[in-house]
Amino acid sequence: MTRTPTLLLAVLACLLISLPSFAHQDELVEARLPSGKVASAAFHAGNKGLPAVLILHGFLQTRTFPTIVSTMEALSEADYTVVVPTLSLGISGRNKSLPCEAVHLHTLDEDRAEIAFWVRWLTRKGRSHIILVGHSFGNVQLLASLGRAPLPGVKQLLMISLVDVEAKQSAQQRAQLVKDLRDRVARGDRSLVEVEFGHCKKYVSPPAALLSYLEISRSGILESLVKSPVPTSVIMGGKDDRMGSEWVEKLSSRGISVQTIPGASHFFDSQYEFDLQDAVLKALPGR
Repeated sequence: MTRTPTLLLAVLACLLISLPSFAHQDELVEARLPSGKVASAAFHAGNKGLPAVLILHGFLQTRTFPTIVSTMEALSEADYTVVVPTLSLGISGRNKSLPCEAVHLHTLDEDRAEIAFWVRWLTRKGRSHIILVGHSFGNVQLLASLGRAPLPGVKQLLMISLVDVEAKQSAQQRAQLVKDLRDRVARGDRSLVEVEFGHCKKYVSPPAALLSYLEISRSGILESLVKSPVPTSVIMGGKDDRMGSEWVEKLSSRGISVQTIPGASHFFDSQYEFDLQDAVLKALPGR
């Protein structure tokens, strides 16, 4: 009978040794934005000798999107300081992705303001070397933020699966849509507009809010990349065809550094998750 406690302790010790390390646990932080809304972010306080990284999710998503979680885990394990906000998109305390059919009142200017807020949040924590990492549509928001006003401390922009905001119409149809939206805004028309936008077959928004995103074009993104105040680079999946077969070539022709991971999709799922992690780590200084 006296051997039972000893045996039990030995078993427990083995179990504890086999458990994963939680040295890189993240914390959830909440903050009240200047708009009055509450926003949240996952945060890992890493080595102060390494850059801090802000990771931004894609269209209508949250920080819990698998590609974002995987990227944060890799950077946290490498001991980078990482903050991963969920943009409010006009909803205080938002923690779920938004359906396409919801009424979208948020604007690009509001997205920019929240990105700037989290950059300042990092600088207040003493991080003076900040790298922005975006996935999909998050890259558009980050690039627009850099183009609007300087973001103190930001030294680099790394874009994963870069896309644009072209609506699913011909160039002529899109030009007519933008003109119609501008006319509606000019006369104070706030009636809802329903369009095919991004991955949404049915995206519902007031004219001014929708126009804030549609003012950005593919050619505008290319010009913004060339004029970016910080070094920019792109990681694309070899099977990511959202932008057409010539997208990587167009980026490269503008002098943008592009790494393509053969076989990977827009989301770098399955085994390509690890290829993406390696590519991100190699693109960052300090390792």
